[in-house]
Amino acid sequence: MLQAVAALVAIAALSLISKDRMLMAAAVALAILAVLDSRPVFTLLQRHSFQVGIFFLLLFLLLPIANQKISTTDMARQLLSIEGAVAVMAGLAVSIVGGRGTAILAGHPAILTGVIIGTLIAVLFFQGLPAGLIIAAGLLGFLRLSPA
Repeated sequence: MLQAVAALVAIAALSLISKDRMLMAAAVALAILAVLDSRPVFTLLQRHSFQVGIFFLLLFLLLPIANQKISTTDMARQLLSIEGAVAVMAGLAVSIVGGRGTAILAGHPAILTGVIIGTLIAVLFFQGLPAGLIIAAGLLGFLRLSPA
């Protein structure tokens, strides 16, 4: 437990330096839970946090439609443009790769460790997003040409 807390505190400190408040809050929350030895909470988080995170990401993505910042007419017009068509292809490709990544992460601890470290470096020092973890794992899955 002490090693986990030390690692989380180090991540929180680096997050503070790089001004990533979300990563800092996550690291501090998990460090507190680790100190309190909250195994049931860890189990709950492990089981449901990914789906809850995806749910809120989808809310964010659909919000412009719900609050009428983008109309169906605007969407149709944009989809018919070259930029819109390329955006659809990019979204499609990244979503497929990300879907593959979730399966790869669950079954390959070495990949999980590597992409966690790479993602932390990107988030802390290059203004990356944690979604890179899932996409990186998916890319590795496609490079290995093996099913999850």
